[in-house]
Amino acid sequence: MSGKIHYKHHQIDFEVRYDSEEITEGEIKSEDAKRGLIHAINQKFRVKYPLSSEIAPVHVRSF
Repeated sequence: MSGKIHYKHHQIDFEVRYDSEEITEGEIKSEDAKRGLIHAINQKFRVKYPLSSEIAPVHVRSF
């Protein structure tokens, strides 16, 4: 997965390994999938984006 995560005036580009059938190109279909993706971003980049962060765009890439 790759894309941008935004919270208030902070944003980063990200690329993480996260598998979820509930995330498709440009769309996150559930709060659980969003929560898991934000957790993966926070772990990889050692940041603390809250669950209220916006993720757009989101791109799906098969590994």
